[in-house]
Amino acid sequence: MGTSASSKSGAWSSIFDFVGDQFSRLIRLGWESLAEKIANVGEVVILFLRILIRFPYFFKNPSLTIQQMMRIGISSLPLIVVVSFFIGAVAAVQAAYQFRGFVPSTYLGTAVCKLVIIETGPVLTALVLAGRVGSAIAAEIGTMKEKEELDAMTVLALDPLRYLAMPRLISGIVVFPLLVVMSDFLAIIGGWLVTNLVLNVTTATYVFGLRFLFQGYDIAVSMFKAVVFGAIVVVMGYYNGLGAGAGARGVGQASMKSVVSSCVLILIVDFLIVYMAY
Repeated sequence: MGTSASSKSGAWSSIFDFVGDQFSRLIRLGWESLAEKIANVGEVVILFLRILIRFPYFFKNPSLTIQQMMRIGISSLPLIVVVSFFIGAVAAVQAAYQFRGFVPSTYLGTAVCKLVIIETGPVLTALVLAGRVGSAIAAEIGTMKEKEELDAMTVLALDPLRYLAMPRLISGIVVFPLLVVMSDFLAIIGGWLVTNLVLNVTTATYVFGLRFLFQGYDIAVSMFKAVVFGAIVVVMGYYNGLGAGAGARGVGQASMKSVVSSCVLILIVDFLIVYMAY
């Protein structure tokens, strides 16, 4: 009997020791991961400040920035047009469903306007551009690092932050708000078409709803979001491109990390901005 009890006690002791070891290991890995993320945030902030102090060089080589504006803005227009139109259409359908039997159709335009301008316009545009623009920047910078072009620029006394990062950051800060304005306009048009053709709401009623409770402050918050999101997408793309590993696999992972980190930061910063603004 004593031997049986002793063996059971030893088995339970082994189980508890195993669980304790695994729990300690999990805590250690979590702490190491958190410390790494905090260090990465510091590196991103330092990189942003290093790029920021090079803004005066824009006036010496404006063509570099204009070229990046064309690449980010013009090439993204088809995607923005499609996404924005259906954002407005979905917003109108969802608003009509939620309002049915409770709120007059007069307020459909109000719901679409508020939702698009404050939230879906800047946020979804930024998320879409994070996948398109951010990944492209990470892949381009990662490929240049792999081919040692960044090292060659440094040897030739050509500052990569001045000739590569600064034009892209300025372009993101300038072009993102313009794309958000276009996205808001197209989303409102999409909502109007759905309410007019599908929900049988007159144009006058929809326009009245747009004007009702409209505030210029909402536009200002939306534009501020767009500027911040543009900086996040560009800086995270450049940062992950610099950290790309060797070969095509490393470049692909850098692009993936750029998209994931940009999307997470966009959502976090969006919450902070809305919390402080409203």
